[in-house]
Amino acid sequence: MVIRPSAAFFLAVMRLREQQLRALYLVATLAVTVLAWIVLSTLTDPFLVSRAGGSINAGLTISNARAQADAFPLRYMDELERHPGVAGATYINVTALPCAAGRGVIPLNAVGGSGTVARLRASGVPREMIEHWRGLEQGVLVGTELAERCNLMAGMSLQPTDLLSGIVMPLTIVGVLPQIDAQLGNRIAYAHYEYINRMLPATQQNRVMRGNVTAVDAASIESLAQAISHEFASSDPPLLAEPNTTIQNALGRFGQVQGLLGMVMLAMAACTLLVFITVLAHLTARRRASMGALQALGFSRRLQFVALTAELGAQLALGTLLGVAGGLAVIYALNPKVDWLVGQLRLPGWALLWLPAGLGFLAMAALALPARRIATLRPIDHLQQ
Repeated sequence: MVIRPSAAFFLAVMRLREQQLRALYLVATLAVTVLAWIVLSTLTDPFLVSRAGGSINAGLTISNARAQADAFPLRYMDELERHPGVAGATYINVTALPCAAGRGVIPLNAVGGSGTVARLRASGVPREMIEHWRGLEQGVLVGTELAERCNLMAGMSLQPTDLLSGIVMPLTIVGVLPQIDAQLGNRIAYAHYEYINRMLPATQQNRVMRGNVTAVDAASIESLAQAISHEFASSDPPLLAEPNTTIQNALGRFGQVQGLLGMVMLAMAACTLLVFITVLAHLTARRRASMGALQALGFSRRLQFVALTAELGAQLALGTLLGVAGGLAVIYALNPKVDWLVGQLRLPGWALLWLPAGLGFLAMAALALPARRIATLRPIDHLQQ
């Protein structure tokens, strides 16, 4: 028997209009579940072993193995930038400038390397301030307490003399950093490594006090640390590469939370599946009399099942669209708050690939009992109340 799409469409629309609140309930249930799937999978993705590289969560601290407080040559960091398994590097040199009115010194961290932006973001520097700072070679970012103690304000130009070399260093205060919990971060200033390095005497140039490299693969961070330490063991001075314990502890805690998030997602998916199965089973039971009457009028069992499938499909499509849109909105709102740790959050491709499979399973499970009941439908059933 040939089923007219127009007849099935008409019947599906009629059924949807009969009980709009029930349809909205199913749409809202699915939308919340899809939203949770989008957000949780996006938050989890950067911490998966195969995707953890490229963010500061896979960091190694690089220092002078002979005396960690001493500097080592800049060329070491240039070599590490090209080292297999390294995604990027950041390094700093430290100098001291006099504070106004004899109120101590300005500890100036000269930051350089491909991971500079990530390092500053990890220190709580707003993205807009970083972009402004990057556009000014002699620009400086100062911590809140340091700015208050030394009477420093955004836009101020200075010509302090380096206390270690006696060199005059023209600087411009680009911005005062927001207050953060880490007190040390409120008492230091950030400058461009290349600029400060060029201003220093030749004997003090091209030195690094502390470096950091990011691993391509977080799973290999321990082996990468060993490889770097072994490779530079015979250098003068030798290097010591150590995993960032703070980040490692944070990742360990997130790993535990990650399992909990997975359980929450499974629970939500199971509840959604149960809701759709029970609602559609109850729906076909309530409609049995009207479906029997429709069969008596010429609406075959197959046509009524196709209409029910179209009805469910419309609810699934609307719920999915609302859930995806809501999930993307949540990700957009979260990005400024978490990109310092994991970079820009992006919806992973695997989450979108699994979504149709889950929806297909949901549809088949929800339609299983209604299909069986419709298969046994008889015109006389319209007499049942």
